[in-house]
Amino acid sequence: MPAVMDPCPSSTAANRHRRAVVSVALGILLVGLCGTAVALYLRTAPATLVGLRLAGEPLPSVSPEDLPARVRAVADRFLARPIRLRAGTEVVRASLQQAGFLVDVEQAAAAALRSGRSGHFLQDLVTRWRARRQGLDLPLPVRLDQTRAFDFLMEVKDEVDRSASDARLDLERHTVAPERPGQLLRVYDALVALEYVARSLSYGQTVPEVVLPVSAVWPSVRQADLQDIDVSTVLGSWETRYSSVESDRTYNLKIGADRLNGYILRPGELFSFNAVVGNRTEREGYRVAPVIQGGELIDGLAGGMCQIASTLHAAAFFAGLDIVRSTPHSRPSTYIPMGLDSTVVWPSVDLKLRNPYDFPVVLHYTVHQGVVKVEILGRRRPYHVAFEREILQETGFGTQLRPDPTMPAGQRLVEQDGYPGYRIKRRRYIFTGRWRLDPKQGNRPAPEGLVSSKEWDLFYPPTTQIIRVGTGPTSLKKKEPFPSHRIPPVPARDKPFLYLVR
Repeated sequence: MPAVMDPCPSSTAANRHRRAVVSVALGILLVGLCGTAVALYLRTAPATLVGLRLAGEPLPSVSPEDLPARVRAVADRFLARPIRLRAGTEVVRASLQQAGFLVDVEQAAAAALRSGRSGHFLQDLVTRWRARRQGLDLPLPVRLDQTRAFDFLMEVKDEVDRSASDARLDLERHTVAPERPGQLLRVYDALVALEYVARSLSYGQTVPEVVLPVSAVWPSVRQADLQDIDVSTVLGSWETRYSSVESDRTYNLKIGADRLNGYILRPGELFSFNAVVGNRTEREGYRVAPVIQGGELIDGLAGGMCQIASTLHAAAFFAGLDIVRSTPHSRPSTYIPMGLDSTVVWPSVDLKLRNPYDFPVVLHYTVHQGVVKVEILGRRRPYHVAFEREILQETGFGTQLRPDPTMPAGQRLVEQDGYPGYRIKRRRYIFTGRWRLDPKQGNRPAPEGLVSSKEWDLFYPPTTQIIRVGTGPTSLKKKEPFPSHRIPPVPARDKPFLYLVR
């Protein structure tokens, strides 16, 4: 059989030629692309990739030497961002850095250098292409400094903790002020909450507000508990005077009185002045005013609170409340008879009273026009109360000279008036009939229908007279006299006995 001949031998050769040309062209193109890719890979190798972002902020392509400074600048701006913390009803604002957050700069810089340098050629090329075209976000290595965060949360705790406020009678408006629950920040649980925030920030999540865990503190007296309280009778009252010229002291008196006004003391309940009033700090609004310390009158925070306590002590004395604990001042006061005063110092020296009645009593304070007044309100009492003070011993005071180089030589000023010391007996008589003194017993008390009597031993040490003596040059200007806080002497008619009956 004869062979079949290709009718178009030239066409087949042409196709083969074209395929060869295309193959060569593709090979040349592939070599070119690979060469370009290699050139691009090699050209970008010494610096960070173009298009990197850290914390949402573009990170310029820089050399490894300059990278830490760039990352640190980004980290500083990130840590300056605000964070909002909610603790119950309170909101605190701070920066991330203040809250104890840190950025690991070395770890962030290392991650930036590793981007596009995995060692896998094609994978690195894709990473670099994507960084140039779309940008590449790097995770932010955020962590929490436990020590700084704990210190920060302790400061937050001081700011957001609130003691519970009992419901109380508004004796001026004749209404019941509702109770208010308190709250306490749980610091260690809050530390865990901030740890979760650090993780969220590392993954690029925004944290508009952090809820810090708190525990509720519930008041012991609710509004419903006050519906049947009788305040129709004044069981006992007392007034003390103050100088309205001393504005800071007046301000303190009003703050302290407000904490106690309307307080309800239930049957058998123990009252603690320090527990109810709390710490007397600037945060609570107290100001610096004269206080007695170590027998001297000096400037101190919350000056005037002893007058609030002493006025209450006297009112409670005549109301028949049990005087569980009271401490006299280191020297008698100008505003109250010696023996009826009671000093308080946070947190060690306290005034404690107990309600002996089978009904609640209510404290009513007013501070107005130079008068502090306390009333103990409740039901009608069946008896009277008398105060007796017996002076057992009187001791003279000494004088102390204090050289003062800021005063000219020869000038003498009394900085503190001296006052005698006293050892006294304080007695209280509770009786139902008439008050009388028995002449057969040296005019000692013989009240009719005596229910009970009690006595206390009190001591007031002598108050040293302090005189400033100038030791400076005579050319110095003379100083103005110190403000006088002279205590009037005990009248002769009140020695050795003083009686007050209510």
